[in-house]
Amino acid sequence: MIDNHNCHICLGIPIPLSVQALPRTPPASFHHLGDLSSLQTLKDFGEEFGVPRDEIDHACNLASGPADVVVILERPKTRTSHEYGHLFPQFVRCCKTLWAVDELIRLATNSARSIHTVTVLDAFSFKPKLPNDKRHIPDERCHQLLAEILRAKKPKVVIRCHRDEYRDPWMNGNHKTVLLQSFHPSVAVNNADRRPEYRCLLIYHFITAFAELSGVSQLHKDAEEIRQLCTEKGKRDSQELSSWDAPTYLTKALKRRYGGLQGGYPVKLAGSSEYEVLRREAKILSKMYDWLEYLAGQSDTFGALGIAEAVLFLWKENFKRNPLYKQVTTLLLFRGSKQQGWFPTANHKLPITEELSKFQISSPNFPGWMTMGLHSPEIFEVNKRAVVCISNALALEEGEEVGKTYLVHTYCLVACDEVPDLINTQNSLVDEYIRTSPLTQLSRALKIKKLATHCTLLAKIIKKEDYCLDEPEEKRHEDLTLLRVYLQQLISA
Repeated sequence: MIDNHNCHICLGIPIPLSVQALPRTPPASFHHLGDLSSLQTLKDFGEEFGVPRDEIDHACNLASGPADVVVILERPKTRTSHEYGHLFPQFVRCCKTLWAVDELIRLATNSARSIHTVTVLDAFSFKPKLPNDKRHIPDERCHQLLAEILRAKKPKVVIRCHRDEYRDPWMNGNHKTVLLQSFHPSVAVNNADRRPEYRCLLIYHFITAFAELSGVSQLHKDAEEIRQLCTEKGKRDSQELSSWDAPTYLTKALKRRYGGLQGGYPVKLAGSSEYEVLRREAKILSKMYDWLEYLAGQSDTFGALGIAEAVLFLWKENFKRNPLYKQVTTLLLFRGSKQQGWFPTANHKLPITEELSKFQISSPNFPGWMTMGLHSPEIFEVNKRAVVCISNALALEEGEEVGKTYLVHTYCLVACDEVPDLINTQNSLVDEYIRTSPLTQLSRALKIKKLATHCTLLAKIIKKEDYCLDEPEEKRHEDLTLLRVYLQQLISA
């Protein structure tokens, strides 16, 4: 997987160039007596209500950062949903909410700060949401505790990640605190984990909050449009996609301005035969591979938000078994971080096939990786046998004379029985071959996979039991001719 030395990633999505330029390294911050006294207050509160020692320790670890910035979450997780026995670093990594807070802090401060050096509190300390809460901690006491800690710490900035009303004033006196209303990170990484706009908005909130420490109040111009996207309903629940919907949505995510999942292209049209459905599926998958190949050679005009949707859901959830899964994931993250902004800055039209070869990943972007050619005697031998078998069948049909119809039909059956088995063998060999392709050869590997997909789906068509009887001679000839072309292109790719 690509790392932050090669691209900028936060909350699992690529960060475009316009956002990479926003974070500011905050001035140094030091602890004071209020930080120490607030930890003792938190510890005493937990002991008063019989909270286990490990929960108290982790709450104190989260609250032990300097006082300049305070992040307020809602309530801790239950013991059944979170392992409190871990050391603090692992405790953070095991909780998606705390992991998200850590990622956001690191991005917003140019890695100068982390969850280890920022105060993180719960609005309802030691009070997880349980149907039968045996601790019986009143909400009022939780509010009083939070107010007491905030008055002791006197933060410059508070990032409030929940919306409940407080029953105790935070600050008394002349101390000035900047309050930034955000939302709970769990919404972005758990409840709406397929909607990257929530992660984008959190990124803007945290960057803005930490910029306040440098005396800068900034909110990027795209933040409002991102916020509007977050207010749109739908797309929050899990949605399973079919084998043809997934590539359709992925293609749309790359070439269109992000605006949420839309209806896919219907594959099984009224009156369509099973053969036509398979042919249409081949075209949809082929187009997806073409767009990925196109993306591999482009740098900054696609828009990071659509790419982020592909990273989080469209590619991640629907192509885990694809032999190029890791390489395409890396491509999406890398290219996403090279976009100018979240939204496309140009209208994209897929080049003609001959032009796609010009869009290649340049080796200097990935030092240490070498290019390599397709040298596989096993693939070549299986491919050659399939081509010969198809060529013989086509030659027999093209030379058909009166009285030889039965012979042609018999040879069609033989070809339709042998060729699909050869294609399946070839496909397994091709998948294993391209699985280890370096990223510098991804454009070529995508082309090979596209051709192999055409071969596989055409093989499924001619493998159908009644194919030689159902399909007219012209269509059989077209299918076999196309299959031979794809096989020949694949071995020479």
